[in-house]
Formats: sequence, C-alpha cells, structure tokens
Amino acid sequence: MANFTGVKFDPDTSPKLSCIIPEVRHRFECLVGSSAPYGVSMAIRCKHPFTPTWEQVGASPEIVEYLKSAMAAELNMIISGATNTGKTTFINKLLDFLPEDRRVVALEDTPELHMDRFWDGVALLAAREASTASGMIDWRQLYDHQMRITPDNVIFGEISTQNAFAALGSLNSGITGFMCTIHAASPYQVLHRKFDQNIAWSGQSMPRVPEFLAELVDVIVQIKRSSDGWRRITDIYEPCHDRWVMKDGHFLERNTA
Repeated sequence: MANFTGVKFDPDTSPKLSCIIPEVRHRFECLVGSSAPYGVSMAIRCKHPFTPTWEQVGASPEIVEYLKSAMAAELNMIISGATNTGKTTFINKLLDFLPEDRRVVALEDTPELHMDRFWDGVALLAAREASTASGMIDWRQLYDHQMRITPDNVIFGEISTQNAFAALGSLNSGITGFMCTIHAASPYQVLHRKFDQNIAWSGQSMPRVPEFLAELVDVIVQIKRSSDGWRRITDIYEPCHDRWVMKDGHFLERNTA
C-alpha cells in the first residue's frame, strides 16, 4: 500500500502508515512492530457513496437556513464530534452552499474534502509526521503558502497535534470563512480543552487559547452518533455572542451572528 500511494513506510523506522486507497477513496490506517503486540493494528474506513440529507443529520429547515446564512456571511465555523460521527461529510455538505467561483483553499493531511466543483479552488496536502511522501511539506510551510495565495475561504481538515497551531494562526490572520473539524464531546471542550491539548502535545505553547477562540470563532456545530447509528446535530453555539442557537437537539434562535 505504501509503494502504491508513494507514502513513506518502514517496519523499523516508520511503522505507521496513513493513506487514502486510490479509486475507492477509503482511509487506510496501519501500525506494525512492537507498538502492536499482536503484530499489526489496521483499519479501513470506507467512504460510502451514500450522502445523508440535512433532515437525516437532524437539521430542520430552520437550521439549514441558519447554516446557509452563516456560510454566506463567511462566519468562522468549527464542526465538533467524536470519531465516526460524520464531521467531514458535514463540512462537504456546507461547501455545497458556496458559489463555484469561490477561492476555497483546503488544507489536509488526508484528502477528504470535495473541492472539484470550485474552479478556482486549491487542495493542499501536508506531510504526516510518520507517513511522509517524497516532496511534501509540513504544516508550518503549508500555512505560509496558503497565506500567500489569496483564499476566500480556508478549510482545514481534522485538527490534530500537527496542525492546531497552524489553524489558530489562520484564524488570527483576519481570514473569514474558516472551517475545520475537531474531536470533542461538546462546544465547551472545543473552546477550553481540545485546542490547548493538541498544541501542548505538539510541544508548542500559546497563552489564553480559550479566550482567543471565543473571540474569533463564530459558530461551533456539535454532531453526535446516536444508538440507532444515525449522526445528528445536537448543539450549535456562537462563542462570539455566548449564545446557543441549538441545544440538546432543540432549535432556540433564528438569527445568525
């Protein structure tokens, strides 16, 4: 798989492989060696052709109109949820609200965002620490590059220890229409724990991250997976206004920030 995708892999020095399976676009994750006591730890996350409707993700017509207005207003948004809750699927649905001539710049380490419809869009890939393909650059270099190619919207993929600092740098640059996904159980965790945690684990530091996020993030959308397997929006919070638009599945506000 590493040879097929051009990604660095060695059982002794680079035993972790993360890549996309071409053609079918499934996510492939593998770890071998001493860190996997049974010899190998592997998962394939299949990309299904099925795309849920807004109704199927718990978005009433009022919520859909709210999200359309938020995208039109170029608000900065974070999509939060546990693993396998459909965060990237949700961002791809939000991207459908943007005009095709928008200069959308996507930054990921695994290509999952749907960028084909934006004729002036740019899809960029950063090198993963453990699975670096030849010729790829790291997140800091990718951040510098995206700042110089005049984006209308900046879309980060999943926030991790590798890119949390770069994502905060983008938010602080005056760019509007920023979006990203993050693993968190609530909007509170997004603001007060997860960014701080990712930055600390990366060996970097930044003071007052919660206050920084509360000032620059307009909307946090929380998605949860229910016991019946469906992914649904449960909360929408506006940090800049300390206001709940949706809480525990109930729509509260009609006006956007």
